[in-house]
Amino acid sequence: MQYCKRCKITVRNPRRKCPLCQGNLEGNPEEENRMFPDLRRESSRMAMGFRIFSFVCIAVCVAAVSVNWILGFHSFWSGYVLAGVGCMWILSAVAIVKRRNLFKNAVWEAVLLWVVFLFWDFITGWRGWSVDFGIPIALLAVYAILWVIVFLTRAPVSHYMIYMVMVSVGSLVPLIFLLCGAVSVRLPSVLCVAGAVLMLSALAIFKGRALGDELRKKTHL
Repeated sequence: MQYCKRCKITVRNPRRKCPLCQGNLEGNPEEENRMFPDLRRESSRMAMGFRIFSFVCIAVCVAAVSVNWILGFHSFWSGYVLAGVGCMWILSAVAIVKRRNLFKNAVWEAVLLWVVFLFWDFITGWRGWSVDFGIPIALLAVYAILWVIVFLTRAPVSHYMIYMVMVSVGSLVPLIFLLCGAVSVRLPSVLCVAGAVLMLSALAIFKGRALGDELRKKTHL
């Protein structure tokens, strides 16, 4: 156990400095006395893992362009590899940065998937699969993921209500595509819009006061 002469206190949790005076501690730190997990180790391991992942992504891109160059640029197929790896890297980076808040993480991933689906549909000749299937199914999947997180974490309503509202409002976007005639396969979009209307109605009817308080808190009104 460590000891601070100036403050005359013992420190159970291994530290470099005294928590009161920031002076040097005497004695040897004992890991078995650690009261709290060392989050710095977790962050360090996560950072190292992400650096390795980033290097692998760069290596894949370099290898793809090199092979494409050796075989001749008759078709720039390596461009699709670069785009795919870039999308995967961005999705992974956001997942790691937002890992502390699973609800916020799910919403961010949903927004990024919108952009990714539209981007890939555009560069592959726009067949409309992004608005027919990609965006509606991604939103329905986020609904399911949010409810699974709620069930597993037993989170209070105030922790996830605003994210449910955000996803529900976003799920009304396919309605615009339906009204504009941009959708060929209606079923996923109709299910997505119906789910959004039901969710917003349920929140307004059963959790109206809590919803109002949460919105006022978030908008500072």
